[in-house]
Amino acid sequence: MLFSAITNGAMLPSTSLTLEEVHLVHCLTKISQSYFAPGRSVVISSPASYRDVQQELVAEIHRNSIWPVVVTVDGNIREPHKTDFIDRDGSYIILIPDGNIESLYVEILGLISDRENKFTKLWNYETRFVVAGANVFSMSQQTDIFDYFSKFRIYNIIIVSKGRDVIHKEYSRTTKVNEVDTAMKLGVYTWFPYQSSDRCTEVNDITLLDSWVISAQGHFTKNTDLFPRKINNSFNGCPMKALVFDLQWFFTTKYVNRTYSNGTVVTYIEGLEMELLEIVLQKMNMTFINVPSRESLETAKNWLYVLFTSLFLKEYYIIVGNMGNNIILYPHFSSTNSYYIITVCWYVPCSDKYPRWSSIFKVLSVELWLVLIISIVTVAISTTIVARYSCTSEWPEYKSLKNSFTNIWAVILGLSVSKMPRNMSLSSLFLAWVCFSLAFRTVFKAFLTTFLTDSGYKTPIKNLDELFASGIKPAYPLPFNSIFEISDGTESFQIHTHHVNCASEEVCFAWAKYHKNASILLMDKIAEELYASGDLVGENSEPLLCKLEDGMFRSFGQSMVMLHGDPLMRRVNEIIDRVVEAGLHKLWDSQQMNWYKINSRKLAIVHPLDEYYSFNLYHMQPAFYLLLMGWCLSAICLLFEVLYSHLLSKRI
Repeated sequence: MLFSAITNGAMLPSTSLTLEEVHLVHCLTKISQSYFAPGRSVVISSPASYRDVQQELVAEIHRNSIWPVVVTVDGNIREPHKTDFIDRDGSYIILIPDGNIESLYVEILGLISDRENKFTKLWNYETRFVVAGANVFSMSQQTDIFDYFSKFRIYNIIIVSKGRDVIHKEYSRTTKVNEVDTAMKLGVYTWFPYQSSDRCTEVNDITLLDSWVISAQGHFTKNTDLFPRKINNSFNGCPMKALVFDLQWFFTTKYVNRTYSNGTVVTYIEGLEMELLEIVLQKMNMTFINVPSRESLETAKNWLYVLFTSLFLKEYYIIVGNMGNNIILYPHFSSTNSYYIITVCWYVPCSDKYPRWSSIFKVLSVELWLVLIISIVTVAISTTIVARYSCTSEWPEYKSLKNSFTNIWAVILGLSVSKMPRNMSLSSLFLAWVCFSLAFRTVFKAFLTTFLTDSGYKTPIKNLDELFASGIKPAYPLPFNSIFEISDGTESFQIHTHHVNCASEEVCFAWAKYHKNASILLMDKIAEELYASGDLVGENSEPLLCKLEDGMFRSFGQSMVMLHGDPLMRRVNEIIDRVVEAGLHKLWDSQQMNWYKINSRKLAIVHPLDEYYSFNLYHMQPAFYLLLMGWCLSAICLLFEVLYSHLLSKRI
């Protein structure tokens, strides 16, 4: 067991205690053994005037050796900037002799603030507090104590004090007070928040849970649960004050003004985060109240501190508008469970289509083209040799290499020859070449038609290594330089080395989309919306920007923000998890994407593979261009032949 006695000096010998104080120590020891979690620290704080009771309580708890114990006097900690040893999920016993609220303020502020009176960290809502004193606490004193802890969202608190002779019905639910001797008991009091819409977190109903009888060793009269569940699943219509930022993005939040026929302008809040919040509040039976942000929040440099102050003062309880990623390192805030993981990735220009005129060269690989040429030459030479050295006479058209090559070329193009061969051996060779040419032309035309229909795409850039080798520069605005300068890793260094600065994100986007000379950082959800709305597709619905396989820059969960330790967080997280697990958030997202696609009218309808594909003269343009090129080449050859023949006749 860890035992820390942090006082101005050594623990002084305990003085004689009154009967009420002795039984207060026994009562607190019993509560500690029954309700404090073993292994977690127990903080015992008291004013200097109550150190004798504190010493006796520490000695009693020390005998059990169950918890690490931290002792403070007047909230003084020897090293206030090193208070991490205090377990924020542990348990606290605050001793005050007479219900003096000022003494309580000093002790609490000493536990959670530094030397500059700034909060270092808030408690979790599971933390259990016991405020105890051997004297009688008046009703107003108890109300002030509960109200003070309510400001910290702490509801797991009980007050142990000498019982009052009369419990006023207006403040207490307990009516069977006469079951115990009210003159010789310690009462255990608490209160329950969110009992009705007009009594949410205001303390106006104090309940007597149990009584400790001051006789012998003492005992509880009812043995009821002193730390019952305070926060139920239903909050009885209590208000949920929310700060909703206007991000003008339907995936998060968006303010929309609607003008009605009578001229009235009403502002509505739309977006997937708002839909999720409405589901949460509906299940929690809470009323949504939109609280506009203060003007100081828009201009304040320490806007996070302004947010914390507003949350602490209960100006609002939850912040909506993709804020969870902005407060991840701020200890006074807590974000709800994530309902969508947003990734920021590198997007590069998608590969272009091959020109249709290049389809004829894509039908065969380079090796097959060489095999075809070698085959033509080989067959032409073989034809010439067989025609010259055959036993029977053969047509002169097959005895010269030039004529043989012309005939072989005519066959492979599907044209007729001037004369068929006479020799049986040459006829057999000629028939084999005709069969080969027929098979080749059939395959060639089939693939040529396919490539004319869809010429295919060039090899895309798949990873960062290919990006660096392609010559396309990573582009991002100048403020991103600091991120890549301090980032570790080879990839960050290469990106920072090869990058180019652009004036704004819009300029980077234009470089990548239109000029195809830059790679940009883009959130996957924004890219999906731009594609659905038609801003990232070409004329034939082809994507213009593609995500790299290993190009993820960072990822973060989309969540809402609440004050650290807010007990409402448990129920909010529970509902969010159920909505996500049921797929409702993805359903809302897909419905919005479908609406973008229908409204944009830019995405073509994709035909199933078992239907006909549109094939028209547009796809045959390269074939006509090649045919025209052949005609022009033939006309030029004919012209040269005529001129050559004319000049030769003159010379003769």
